[in-house]
Amino acid sequence: MRGLRLMLKDEDLLFLLSVLTPSVVDRSRMLRTLREDDEILEGMIADEKVFHRLLDDPLSLPAVSPALFFAILLARVASDLTHETYTFERSQGLTMALFDAAQVASLLENRDLRVYLTDLLVSFVRINSFSTSVRLRRGYWRKVRFSDFDIDHLVRFGSQLDESRRFPVYKRIADICLFTLGIFSQAGGAPLPFVQTGAMLKQARTRDDYVAQGTSFYELASRHRDARAQSLSEVLSTLSEKITLAAKPLSVLSTRYLQPFKEP
Repeated sequence: MRGLRLMLKDEDLLFLLSVLTPSVVDRSRMLRTLREDDEILEGMIADEKVFHRLLDDPLSLPAVSPALFFAILLARVASDLTHETYTFERSQGLTMALFDAAQVASLLENRDLRVYLTDLLVSFVRINSFSTSVRLRRGYWRKVRFSDFDIDHLVRFGSQLDESRRFPVYKRIADICLFTLGIFSQAGGAPLPFVQTGAMLKQARTRDDYVAQGTSFYELASRHRDARAQSLSEVLSTLSEKITLAAKPLSVLSTRYLQPFKEP
């Protein structure tokens, strides 16, 4: 599993240094230190001064990459949850308080999982589409356009691939489920967003549908040989077992901290 320092640009590290060590002259040496030490880097990302600079100074936002932006917000969520006893969850139109904040905070102590969640959030900053040829029957193929935020498209696309090439499809489908459960958790038991493409209404999915599919596809991804090659098996297995718990920090991040950054 790649470390967070490999996801960040030099400009991100310079932003951290400008906030926390503005008087340091030898920035090159400090950059090397941050590139070599995850503990120091994560301590700086979790510093309250960094969070407040991002929140209070709108001009600071263009200075950071999406990876640093989400890493800072996830660090803040992790800090919040260590001081709380419950989280909120909507089900059947009702909002319930669940005394699971300690479990969520414990889950976020897993560095690889925090990095994975950061990478997941970054991957949804821009939705991509691509075209491929799909076999209809012998001798007949059709070019089809797919979206990487459409589960039905991805299931059809994955069915055309050999098992050896399905890892990114398994992983992406599961990531869509986790992202939707977390960022759009307020929908509760009702059909969640992104069930419509153009004028064609797709089959609606409920929260339980996303939980079931996310669990299943994270398990498939965790057992794939590419997961082992990328050192992702353990994280993906954890997400398969605890997808509802893993959605909680994304929900807290969305409801508490994304709103100030949304355009009016």
